Amino acid sequence: MDVMEKLLASSASKIVNIRRGQEIEGEIVAINDSEIILDLGAKSEAVLPKKEFSSAQLEKLKIGEKVKAFVIFSENENGQVVLSLNLPQPKSGIRRGRGKNWLRFKNSQTNKSKLSGTVVEINKGGLIVEADSVRGFLPNSLSGFEVLNKNVSSAQELIGQAVNFLVSEVDENANKLIFTQKGLTEDAVRAKLRNFKKGQNFKGKVVSILPFGVVVEKDDVRGLVLISEVAWERTEDLSAFFKNQEIEALVLGVDEDLGRLNLSIKQLNEDPFVKLAQIYPADEVVKGEITNVSDAGVVVALTGAEGFLPSSKMDQDITYEVGKSQSFLVDGADTQKRRITLAPFRTSTEGLIYK
Repeated sequence: MDVMEKLLASSASKIVNIRRGQEIEGEIVAINDSEIILDLGAKSEAVLPKKEFSSAQLEKLKIGEKVKAFVIFSENENGQVVLSLNLPQPKSGIRRGRGKNWLRFKNSQTNKSKLSGTVVEINKGGLIVEADSVRGFLPNSLSGFEVLNKNVSSAQELIGQAVNFLVSEVDENANKLIFTQKGLTEDAVRAKLRNFKKGQNFKGKVVSILPFGVVVEKDDVRGLVLISEVAWERTEDLSAFFKNQEIEALVLGVDEDLGRLNLSIKQLNEDPFVKLAQIYPADEVVKGEITNVSDAGVVVALTGAEGFLPSSKMDQDITYEVGKSQSFLVDGADTQKRRITLAPFRTSTEGLIYK
């Protein structure tokens, strides 16, 4: 079984009104090697690093338990909220420094001068980099050739390494500091990138596996497959599917400013949900098991797909309980969230079905 088959065989919507520093509660739905996945309701998920728990605490964590934590980032590249057990420091992982340090970042932004810092943390959203005792955020969408060219096999090897960057956003009052590597690409790298075009296939070797994606290399050109572009189904642990093998991907774009190719594996194949949705036509009666009930609605496990009944359409005369098998009407197919939208099914005294 090749990589794509494995990914398709394995099985988030953006949370709104979530702010940094907010305490939020979620239900544990999965525990992998490095993270705990929490369901925040309505298919919205959050990730909480396992390293923040002691060994004794980890032993007690079970699927279905509720956990409270603080919001660090409202959304990572995979559409998940990033949480921590500790109340976060100022926005974007920044630790407040002295005014003169912030002035240096402001001057750097104005003059577009290069700075250097040390990677202190890495997550699915990107890198947290410390410079002059102040921490800033380098999103994976702004991480360039220098990061991709580190030749690290894991995220842990990247921590402690020096990286160069420019300042994209700086606001001391809001404690906001965003870094970028756009514009730091050497001419030699830019020239090699011009040999590739959007839409062509790219065959290369996996050289790094990071929380936010897979780095692929060919002829000294680096490409990044973001975790959201690995498979149509949600992917949690990239190391379970990739080692140092050769893979094929589709070039989504050539970014000379960042010095990288933006790649996709999933775009080489049609989204299987498109065909799956065809077996769930509107107004058809379907039966499934309720897996989650929240203020946002009801999540239902259907055959080969997931269904969702929004709270706005919930019938107040019907009881929705987790674990209960129930009939619903198909309302439509949400291709963006890759789930079947549902409506209540009920036969009135006149034998009519309505939704």
